[in-house]
Amino acid sequence: MKSFLVFMCSKCRNFTNAPAGQKRRRCSYCGSIIDISRAASALFDTPEMASSAVKEFNASRGGDEFDKAVERSRERILALLPKERVSAEDISSKDETSKPPGKRKRLMQLLHKEARSTPCSLDRLEELCHDYELDWKWVESQLEGLSNDGTLIFPRPWSVQLVVPDVLTKSEESAMKDVTVEILALLQGSEKMLKVTDIISRFTQQGISEKSVETSLEKLMQKGDIFEPKSGYVSLA
Repeated sequence: MKSFLVFMCSKCRNFTNAPAGQKRRRCSYCGSIIDISRAASALFDTPEMASSAVKEFNASRGGDEFDKAVERSRERILALLPKERVSAEDISSKDETSKPPGKRKRLMQLLHKEARSTPCSLDRLEELCHDYELDWKWVESQLEGLSNDGTLIFPRPWSVQLVVPDVLTKSEESAMKDVTVEILALLQGSEKMLKVTDIISRFTQQGISEKSVETSLEKLMQKGDIFEPKSGYVSLA
């Protein structure tokens, strides 16, 4: 039977567990993604023993018993670590399609490929971030958001599965739009300046993505059509 690790979430400080060898899992309490490899961990021989320890440590908020269990487990945990690091290039597909521009689109393509029909482990997603030119910290926050809006689920705390890939892809594609002309018209109708967040909110209510609005604002700034009179506000040049 597979051994289990017990560790503490650095955000909410509650204890939880995962199979030994797993690098990441979602916290059952606050929903954040825990880097197990960086957390102090205690090793238990069965999932039942690990579950009992989780209850004990949560009840006492860790205390000396957790510290002692960590110390007893140190050498056994080191023995379980892989001797050689596996690179993303070694495990990625050789016939990958070209990556689309935009971090959000690249993330959705990664999820569509790896987690559409079957669950994909968080470790696997992290390994592929390099290939998709994505920062794992950013991906973590996106996964939490996608889980909250029902786009993906966590079948296990250490794996994710996409549940509405087609709907999301279509909505994102339809929302991508150049709205530079519309922004100029909006600013011409204002007295002096407008708050950027208000501009974004106005267009997102029309089904235009936040990224589209931000990109359009950047284009206008670069061309010199608008400027930022103060932080967070824009006005016609």
